[in-house]
Amino acid sequence: MRSDRRREKKAAPIFSNKGSKFQGFKKLGTKIKNLKTWQKITILVLMICLVVGGIVGTMVYGYFKSAVDKMNDLNEDIPENYDLSIQPVDGYINLLLLGVDSRDMNNIKGTRSDMIMVASINTETNDVTLTSIYRDTYLKLGDTTTYDKITHACVYGGPEMTMKSLNQAMDIDLENFAIVNFKAVADVVDAVGGIKVDIQQGEIQQLNKYTKQTARNIGRKKYKLVTEAGKQKLEGVQAVSYGRIRKGVGDDFKRTERMRIVVSKVLGKLKKMSFGEIKDIVDMMIPQVKTNLKMNDILALGLKLPKYSIKSGSGWPYNWTCGLLNKVSYVFPANMIKNTVDFHKEVFGNTEYTPSATVNEIGNTIISRLDSARASNTITGEKAGTSQVTKPTETKPAVENPKEEPKSGTEKPNTDTPKENGEVEKPNTPAEPETPNVPVNPETPDPNNGAGTGETGGTPSPGTDNGTGAGEQNPGGK
Repeated sequence: MRSDRRREKKAAPIFSNKGSKFQGFKKLGTKIKNLKTWQKITILVLMICLVVGGIVGTMVYGYFKSAVDKMNDLNEDIPENYDLSIQPVDGYINLLLLGVDSRDMNNIKGTRSDMIMVASINTETNDVTLTSIYRDTYLKLGDTTTYDKITHACVYGGPEMTMKSLNQAMDIDLENFAIVNFKAVADVVDAVGGIKVDIQQGEIQQLNKYTKQTARNIGRKKYKLVTEAGKQKLEGVQAVSYGRIRKGVGDDFKRTERMRIVVSKVLGKLKKMSFGEIKDIVDMMIPQVKTNLKMNDILALGLKLPKYSIKSGSGWPYNWTCGLLNKVSYVFPANMIKNTVDFHKEVFGNTEYTPSATVNEIGNTIISRLDSARASNTITGEKAGTSQVTKPTETKPAVENPKEEPKSGTEKPNTDTPKENGEVEKPNTPAEPETPNVPVNPETPDPNNGAGTGETGGTPSPGTDNGTGAGEQNPGGK
């Protein structure tokens, strides 16, 4: 009997005249009939909005899912057994942003990271702090015994080794990354309509020099040159080049600040753009971005984009010395342990942070190696300095002591009128000659080291350790 009743109930139509559900709809219909005209119109409008909102929401979700799936198809997930040396940081999301000088984003192995930046997002206030890691910073690379420039971590072990190297030096929890190349940055700056930057007199010659070089590297035939100092709009190629200025105008310390200015201004413009405009930018950027962020992560970050506000930024380490160790230029953390303590206080507001055993070990090893290098006179030209915390609108350079760098404005700017392709009617002021590249291992010179990069030291050779300790044969082993 019970089974027969179940069959009869299941077979009955939902809107049967005898069904209880129909009676419910009938009562609802009576209530709607008794409503005033304006109330009926309001309900109708709300229903239409809900339906349209649902359709649009589904379309937006479907679009971003497709876009993120395309990005993830290009990426390699971090192996499950790879230890990133994560130290949890409560209340913040930390993301690693890498900029590389590579045209082929499908193959970035062996490529140095020209920009290394940690974006720390306060999950409660949505404030963002950008911390630029000086690419020549002398740190322990991953789980190897090698101490070298942090930029070489990407060469040996990709973003995974870079994240591990920073996690164990700074006690943070980097596990997600995004990598872009010069062309991607130029394209997105152009897509937002360019950015306004206050160009200093002493930056013009180097800016124009790198503009020509960047345009050539990314295949741009048309570009513009800057002819005078002051606030002005930079197009994509110029913005990339602005972030690359290095020699004679603040070196790497000022360069990282310029990179933060570019990122801050682009983010500020993106926040004001429509969904359609952002969609076009996403479509353009997909082939040029590598990330291990999943769809839900990107959607969560994207939904909060209008709320994000870049409050401050700085270069790290805050206190440093720089010089030539075995004829290779480095930035050495001046007491790395204290730099990490100051980082947690400045970025996370944590005044009770205690350095981990790993931070203490790495910091003490660097101190020991520097003491040995000074005693043996294998480090030369050493000088000390500090990095200043800046707001997005500030452009204060790092303070060096003693003052050994040339002052801004000592170079003659190119004041000739640029043509559309960047050429000028008079010859440009010749660029200063590049410092010859010195191989990482002076005993085994590699003619390809650093070719075309203008960086002393070039690409490292596996097994090289530029400290006083021994390296290992395969620093890149994951």
